Order: sequence, then structure tokens, then C-alpha cells
Amino acid sequence: MKRTTAGVLLAVVALTLTACGEEKQPPGADVIQTSAATSAAPEADVAADVKVTKCDSNSYTPKITIEVTNSTGEDARYAVTIAIKDAEGKAAGEALFAKNRMTPGQKVTEEIPGDTPVKGKITCEVARAKRLPPK
Repeated sequence: MKRTTAGVLLAVVALTLTACGEEKQPPGADVIQTSAATSAAPEADVAADVKVTKCDSNSYTPKITIEVTNSTGEDARYAVTIAIKDAEGKAAGEALFAKNRMTPGQKVTEEIPGDTPVKGKITCEVARAKRLPPK
């Protein structure tokens, strides 16, 4: 009975948090760094740990290659959102990257798909980058 109540309570809290309206923010406005990984880099450097190396829409689904480097002296977890824009500069989707544990100095290069099909030329930029304690 306790498990069911706890599960329902957790679901209600999750729905409440996600039900809040999402306000569009400019790219980089959500760059966050927690205190667990702050010893080597100030908060503004989280986005500097992420580099878009390829932004391609040759096929129907955009493919973005990013390089993420843990610039801190501690293990860290990264969550990155890449904003995808169409040829006119309008928002056309996102691509998400998450890595639960990166050691100090570790560099990860990964190709990630966009969440929305886009035809034609696209551009990509880091919209949000978070460095959190590792899991």
C-alpha cells in the first residue's frame, strides 16, 4: 500500500511540474551548473564545454554532431539541448544529449538526431547546457 501511495504522489508531483507553462527563452538562458562540479569552472563556462561540430539535414531527420568536454576537476553529468532552426531562422526542433558520468577532461563526441523532420538547410546552436552531479 505504501508503494502505491508513493508512486501516485510521485506521478502527481511530476505532472504538476511538467504542466507549468514553458516560456521560450533565448539560447543559453538556461545554462546551469550545480555546486558539485564548480571547482574548476565558473557557471558561464558550462556552455563552453559543448561544441556543435556538424549540423546536417541531408535526410528528412536532422543529424547533429556535438562534442562535450568535462572541463572540471570532478566527475559530472551533462544534459544539453541543441536548438535547430530552418533556412529562415525559425525554430524547427531540438536535439538532446545526456551523459550520466563524465570524468575530468573526458571528451565525448556523439551524433544525435533532431526531434522533428526538417527539409532543407538548417542551423544549430546550444540552447541549454547543464552540468550536474553524476549519477
